[in-house]
Amino acid sequence: MLQVLVAEDEQWIRQSIVEMVGRMGDDYVVAGEARNGEEAWALIEELWPAILITDVMMPQMDGLSLIAKIAEHQIPMTFIILSGYDNFEYAQRAIRFGVSEYLLKPVQMDQLHDALKRSGDKLGDNAELNRTMVGFQNLLDRYDAAESSAFYRKAGELFDRVLAMPRYDGALKLNLLRLFEHKLVSLLRDLEVAVAEPAAIGRMSGDPLAKRHLLGLLEQWVLSKKEDDRTSQHYAMQKACEYIGANYKKDISLSQMARLTNMSISHFSLWFKKHTGKTLVQYIQEIRIEKAKELLRNTSLKAYEIAEETGFSTQSYFVRVFKGATGLSPGEYKKRIGP
Repeated sequence: MLQVLVAEDEQWIRQSIVEMVGRMGDDYVVAGEARNGEEAWALIEELWPAILITDVMMPQMDGLSLIAKIAEHQIPMTFIILSGYDNFEYAQRAIRFGVSEYLLKPVQMDQLHDALKRSGDKLGDNAELNRTMVGFQNLLDRYDAAESSAFYRKAGELFDRVLAMPRYDGALKLNLLRLFEHKLVSLLRDLEVAVAEPAAIGRMSGDPLAKRHLLGLLEQWVLSKKEDDRTSQHYAMQKACEYIGANYKKDISLSQMARLTNMSISHFSLWFKKHTGKTLVQYIQEIRIEKAKELLRNTSLKAYEIAEETGFSTQSYFVRVFKGATGLSPGEYKKRIGP
């Protein structure tokens, strides 16, 4: 299953794309949604999706600037660009970054399916590199202070596997090591820890020094994280959850929540997932589904009315998300619970 990130500033288009991807079976899953390039970049550093579907024109950071940044960091991904108009100049600029999929709005289901299939095939060996990055992120997400010895052991084993990868040349291994380093440095800077410019890890590739360097950054993050745990971050997350509970009908963005809690987007994402066990999108959808259940139990509202009351952009999207969460359509749920 390939993880997909959707970046689109227009809510109804974004949710339409998310809905279409959700209807394509088990080959693809939407890991996250972003309203602009800045949010998308923060999510990429948290989720490491394999495929990015992005609008060209977005606020704060446009689609091509986002793709250029991904290419600069050599993150193993493929791209599908969306545009509201046929602009050959944009297409030409995108080709420089390896983009081969360019879809005009409104996007059709069959066109998106074909573009996703080609994008998945294009990943090639990068699919394994992507899985390795996801594995590293999962290791960080599951850090438990009570099991620090096992944490360091697993991290060391992961670094050893990368250094010993027989199928990849030195450049690919070096790229992974640099991504590990970039991730750890970003985490430290989010915690306002003074970090020197990244070391020339390229000179350490294949050497125990590379592993020692990464484990040193990891230890620095763990120690700084313990200190951060003793601050007001839990209060900030409680404040965020209260805000979402009162405003779940709105199109709440990562940028908005980061401003509310006085955090960077990536720091908020990290803490929110630690506090709730879910991404922001997952948490909001869970609240909306619970509110929808209440309305189904206690009112005679139609499905499209409940979709509108709970913040879903369309009835079809509401029905699909509801069924995915409960195993039942809204109508079936209402029948099961009785009058």
